[in-house]
Amino acid sequence: MSFAEGYIDVATRIGEFRALYPGGSLQPADPAHPYRIETVDGQTWIVVVAAAFRHDTDPCPGVGMAWEQYPGRTPYTKGSELQNAETSAWGRAIVAALAADTKRGVASADEVRNRQAERSADDDLNTLLDTLDQQTDIPRLRWAFGVAKSLGRDDDAEAIRQRAEAVKS
Repeated sequence: MSFAEGYIDVATRIGEFRALYPGGSLQPADPAHPYRIETVDGQTWIVVVAAAFRHDTDPCPGVGMAWEQYPGRTPYTKGSELQNAETSAWGRAIVAALAADTKRGVASADEVRNRQAERSADDDLNTLLDTLDQQTDIPRLRWAFGVAKSLGRDDDAEAIRQRAEAVKS
């Protein structure tokens, strides 16, 4: 079994939750503030705290939280950062409510895929940077510039921009 196959997706967790608690609901932990924006070490994050209420008067709902970097760093996260954080928080709240299997881990399959894509883009960018002075493919340099910017690696983005300008000259 691969790493990603060891995780239960949130849709499955929601199905398990509904089956166990047909009168239950997934809600923001604080409905007046369903999400917030935080800055940590110069990076912007969308934070969602969700609650899995097993019934209308549940005194101790399961609470889960998740955050996504903004802007998203991959095609899977860019433009859907809030939705991804909310879905992840729901999945974690369901697990906290003891309404879903945890044998295969707490992270959702989407979270695993997103992090793998980020690591892959980062690895590809590092490979290109190792040979930056030899790069002459402008489309590849444009791609690398975009990845560096999306990862917040402004110094690398500037080096790539300068290389592209040198190649064009």
